[in-house]
Amino acid sequence: MKRAATSLVLLAAIAAGAAHWLDLVNFTDLSTGFSSYGPLWARYAVAGAVAALCALAGLLAARRPAGLWRRSVAQGLVSLLCAAGFAVLGGSGLLSAAQQGLTALIQQVLWLFTALWMMLLAVARLSARSGLPSSSAVWGVAGTVSLYLLTVVRFIFKPSGIVRVAPTVQVFSALAALLFSTALLKSAYLPRANCGRWLSLTGSLAFFLCTCLELPQTLCLYLVSAAGRDELMLSGCLGLLGLQGAVCALIAAGPCAPEPEEEAPAKS
Repeated sequence: MKRAATSLVLLAAIAAGAAHWLDLVNFTDLSTGFSSYGPLWARYAVAGAVAALCALAGLLAARRPAGLWRRSVAQGLVSLLCAAGFAVLGGSGLLSAAQQGLTALIQQVLWLFTALWMMLLAVARLSARSGLPSSSAVWGVAGTVSLYLLTVVRFIFKPSGIVRVAPTVQVFSALAALLFSTALLKSAYLPRANCGRWLSLTGSLAFFLCTCLELPQTLCLYLVSAAGRDELMLSGCLGLLGLQGAVCALIAAGPCAPEPEEEAPAKS
């Protein structure tokens, strides 16, 4: 029942993404980002409704999903795709970033750390024996720093505003990716913690904002030469991260693991 409800929420996110694509193609000035037809509040109302459904799915999720302790081929394969995507993103932009400044160069190097973290996670989830991705959470923390920087850069430097939907989507998608990556880090190293509901909420939100909204939006802008190849590659990587969020939301909607037994007090 819980998994079916989560699946319906993910389908609603896909439907909202399709509606956003149609809105961009037919009722948005892609050169400026301003809507050319229809009330602005209706667009945010749809996004808010889907976000509310994601929150509801999070409330229905297990506090301690048993699937976090087991081998997961689906999550492992998606993690491999994320690792490959971030590796290409970081490696392809190193030379050009060196000419753009220190911040751009640091961002590209951090993408490579994200790729390494995703690779470690993929190996752990595909392994027949469940275990931690690495002996220390340092690599996981290093792999999430890139999303911290991306969120800050988009919030400060993107010409966003409530009346320009497309840049606003990019800011919130970066924030969703950041929140999900931190939840994923906790679930990977502390699978017995009560992190299932937060993982479900952030995962479904990342799928909605990154995969269903930003990726099609950037593709639409790219097709009219309003976005570059690097932007499309970045949105593609965030879209893969959002896809992992959907997989994690479905895992969190699975059976709950039994509570750990308390140790009996030692007799004197």
